[in-house]
Amino acid sequence: MIKDILVCLEGSPSTEAATRIAIGIARACEAQMAGLAIIDEPDIRAGTPTGIGGSSYKHDRDETLVADAKRLADDWVALFEGRCRAAGVPARSLEIVGRPAESILTEMEAHHLTVIGRDANFRFETEEHDSRTLNAILHKAMRPVLLVPETTELELGHTVLVAYDGSNAAKRAITSFAASGIAQGRAIHVATVDDNGVVARELSERAVAMLRAANVAATAHNIVSVLSNIDALFKLAGDLGAGLMVMGAFTRGRLRELFSGSVTRGVVEQTEIPLYLQH
Repeated sequence: MIKDILVCLEGSPSTEAATRIAIGIARACEAQMAGLAIIDEPDIRAGTPTGIGGSSYKHDRDETLVADAKRLADDWVALFEGRCRAAGVPARSLEIVGRPAESILTEMEAHHLTVIGRDANFRFETEEHDSRTLNAILHKAMRPVLLVPETTELELGHTVLVAYDGSNAAKRAITSFAASGIAQGRAIHVATVDDNGVVARELSERAVAMLRAANVAATAHNIVSVLSNIDALFKLAGDLGAGLMVMGAFTRGRLRELFSGSVTRGVVEQTEIPLYLQH
């Protein structure tokens, strides 16, 4: 059961949605929360060398950007703490000076679940977009990540779609999701995409048996489709009215494995519902 949730804070709408969803999970699981704001001073102060005349300007610019990042971090922490108090959820906050990916990966080891806005930009002072941080986290995180797009409804839906391909990452995703407490009271559906319907059915039923052993009831689906793996999954999610998708991330091995790098990236980029991801 989840008892400690880390929420990565910045100013995007997807982080607003991530905070809201995390609070709902914390209330349901009676978990505590931690809000993490990062001041990316190393990247702010890094940069191209300047001439003698430009060094003074760069120093002043860096000081201004660092001060602005600190002010915004203070604002985000205060907003997070206020929302948690209003919801009656115990919470604490952290402000860390450091590079975002390294800071998040280190901190998330102390928490059962990390919740991140899908479009979060933790390098907002130096970059317009920040896909690098999220890619590093999804490739290297040893604990589950809940990725929340800004299109997420007010709370997690009643129906969950588990995408399963038999890989080790998929097995870890099922195991951690079943133990998280999030599955309780929800309708769980397991789907396998494969050109061979018999193979897909066998794999999905194997995943259902894993969930059943963890006292989580689920329904198996096999998908044989002319659509891409990504489109086939999203079509089933839409047909089921799923409000959450569970899957492994960035596996290697058989060509038919669903969670190759390109498919994982495609799902992350296109999803309109939260993703529970396990590497």
